Amino acid sequence: KRTVMNASIKGALDQINTSYKAFTHRGKRMTKAQVEAVLKYADQVGYETTDQIKDSEVDEILDKLKKRGF
Repeated sequence: KRTVMNASIKGALDQINTSYKAFTHRGKRMTKAQVEAVLKYADQVGYETTDQIKDSEVDEILDKLKKRGF
């Protein structure tokens, strides 16, 4: 589970340089690039808070990043 529950998507994006440090996925810390990609996706689909993002969505985003070499 993510450690940041109900955090504002826009707020976390605005503070990305520090907010990314609070994010984990499936027990692993996430990089700034990973968190930024997930938050931008969430913002684009209209999510307001981080608890709306499904683990499966995060898996897909991280997989796409990995394929691009991030």
